[in-house]
Amino acid sequence: MLARALRVPALRKRLLLTVLAVVLFRLGQNLPLPGLRADALEAPGVDAGGGGGGGGEAAGGDPRLYGLVELLTGDGLGELSVLTFGILPALAARLVADLAGPLIPRVRLLAASGEDGAAVLARRTRWLAVLLAAVLGVVVTTGVYGDGCVPLTGLCAPGESGLVQERADGPLGALTLVACMTAGAAVVLWLSGLITARGIGEGLSVLLVAQLAAVVPGQVADAARETGGARAALVVLAVVLALVVMTVLAVLVGQAERRIPLQRAKRMIGRHPLGPAPTYVPVRGGQGGFGMMIPASLLLLVPAPAGPWLLPGYVLLVLGHAWLRAGTEPDAVEVAQRLKRSGMFVPGIPMGRQTAQYLAYVRSRIGLAAALCMTVVALLPVAALMVLDGPAERFALSATTLLIVASAAVGTALPAARQLESLGAQHAYGPILR
Repeated sequence: MLARALRVPALRKRLLLTVLAVVLFRLGQNLPLPGLRADALEAPGVDAGGGGGGGGEAAGGDPRLYGLVELLTGDGLGELSVLTFGILPALAARLVADLAGPLIPRVRLLAASGEDGAAVLARRTRWLAVLLAAVLGVVVTTGVYGDGCVPLTGLCAPGESGLVQERADGPLGALTLVACMTAGAAVVLWLSGLITARGIGEGLSVLLVAQLAAVVPGQVADAARETGGARAALVVLAVVLALVVMTVLAVLVGQAERRIPLQRAKRMIGRHPLGPAPTYVPVRGGQGGFGMMIPASLLLLVPAPAGPWLLPGYVLLVLGHAWLRAGTEPDAVEVAQRLKRSGMFVPGIPMGRQTAQYLAYVRSRIGLAAALCMTVVALLPVAALMVLDGPAERFALSATTLLIVASAAVGTALPAARQLESLGAQHAYGPILR
């Protein structure tokens, strides 16, 4: 498909623009903020019991949490780069907008207003992302200028040297840092919008994949290095197999559908009978995807003393959400009424109430099967990391990390492939349709 797409000039331009946007994004995540000491930024954080004064306390904590922050920011926060927060503000703003949509009447009204309402919501979501970036910038700047530590990364300046250069030490330097981090979030929003409008795939998903490609291999290598010996290869193999199996299962469950055949009574048009065209009612159960898995997997980062109920709670949350999500498909009674009005019926099933009962029965079975499959997908990263035994608790790798990687892979590859196929078909059949 990619080789065929490269032969189409319009697709080549879209692919080139996407690659350039990703390169600029990664360049911004490696370009340091002004006024900070580069040597201090590269220094590793000290242990909780080691020197460094206030830095020791900030450096202590769960490495898995630090790994998750590194993943969501593309290590921009650990490097204190211009694009410090990566796509984190945009993702957080979108999550807030999705959660607030059903609760705020004004937002519901805009969502039901078509393209104009969607444009207003998108603009407000972008402003919310910039505001969140400004708040996060103030938090990070306070930590950098206060105790010389970068919040949520475990990194601190060595000794008492501090992270800030002398010429940047002051209110103006702090304001400059906040402004740079806020402007960096705006640049990320611009790049994601550019990819969505003129590139290939959905912008935020493409940039998320770029972050993951830069961070995850290093986390896997660190886990293998800490394990050491022959088990290092087992770590890499377990992670790779888990990611492949999770991605394949998620695609299969998400794309699978049960097709219930329909028939229509023959009609006479003049002297010729008009036979029924073959049609069906599609029933899907795996549309929830990774929606609840990633938030639910944060339970697994809770400290060990609260641990016995975490894994059962994680499984119940994922299973319940997947099953309930499958039940949000169009109402069986409404579908049965539409079939009755159009003169179509399921072979062997009377129209009306019995058709609705049959559709609900099939949907419940498909939904339960899909929910069980997605629960298996959610448990795969936990099982993969269990082979690491004790040292796994010290790794930046976590079940949340692997779920985010698989979710990004599925959410980016499928829409991009469909878009490439659609644009290729337009190029092939466009001259015929003119």
